[in-house]
Amino acid sequence: MDSIAEIDRALKQQGFENLQVANCLILCRPKSIDEARRWLTENEDASKQQIAGQVVPSHWAQGVDYRWAATETPFEVGEVVILQRSDGSLKFGLLQAMNDPQPAVHTIIVAYGTDTNSVKAVPANTVGKLTLEAAPADGDGLSM
Repeated sequence: MDSIAEIDRALKQQGFENLQVANCLILCRPKSIDEARRWLTENEDASKQQIAGQVVPSHWAQGVDYRWAATETPFEVGEVVILQRSDGSLKFGLLQAMNDPQPAVHTIIVAYGTDTNSVKAVPANTVGKLTLEAAPADGDGLSM
């Protein structure tokens, strides 16, 4: 079984774009470079934009698949994150800006639209950071 870091590095060396690799790691949760390569070949149009607004799979667990961030947790613009919505559901978002409109507040794209994106400013310590190290339960994942 290859580590997520090994899979990520190998796919990027093979010319896959960052958006494609991130989507594969999150949606496919591959256990090997070959499994990831197959998924990417079959889903060549995949991108992070497809993830924003999708419900986090029910089998994902805090502390295994993601963790709630502390204010100082490092994030990168464009990173896929998890948000808890007002109805209690967990959804994926895409980090659009950090420390904006004020320190320790991040702007997250919560859904993509044809004409405009839905964004939300949230405290940095309420954003979930993906760990990506656990294997998914068989047959359960995001529907696109």
